[in-house]
Amino acid sequence: MTKRFVVLVFWIAVLAVPLPLVAGDLAAERAIVAQLQEPHRILLLRHALAPGIGDPSGFDVDDCATQRNLSAEGRAQARVSGERLRAAGLESIRVFAGPWCRNVDTAALLGFGEPVVLEAMGSVFRTNAPHRERRMQAWREHLAEEYRQTAGPAVYVTHRANIMELSGRSLGAGAMLVVEIDAQGNARPVDQ
Repeated sequence: MTKRFVVLVFWIAVLAVPLPLVAGDLAAERAIVAQLQEPHRILLLRHALAPGIGDPSGFDVDDCATQRNLSAEGRAQARVSGERLRAAGLESIRVFAGPWCRNVDTAALLGFGEPVVLEAMGSVFRTNAPHRERRMQAWREHLAEEYRQTAGPAVYVTHRANIMELSGRSLGAGAMLVVEIDAQGNARPVDQ
């Protein structure tokens, strides 16, 4: 390979990275940003791509090596989500994440600052009903407090099962949903 060819390949790669942001349609992200300007609205985000289902038996929530984690594609997906939200006009947002590593990593890779980890957003997948209800009640109590404070837009990165319990909607890996919360911390999806 000649030096000229290597330099050409380098510049093609560098210039190709922002193209999805410029050429891509940001209508969905613009709608999300507009919806988040209304009071009592938050963004729910399912963690980015982490191949598999659930976690291995014997996993430890405090040890990422024992969990199902983001793939390289998932890490890129989270970064691009943050870039697209910024390109659509979202300047800042408070970031919360469940304690699983794939939630925290997705939240951090959005690029809006270090996430606040909420134990209440721990996975409710394959848990018994009383445990699931305790977790969801703790998350609703947090959201009720958010409702009273109206501190501006926030994103909550968690698991599909948690989002389904809160909003009644199932999201794919890395997908987003704006919901309106009420004084009790219940959530109602905002149609896009």
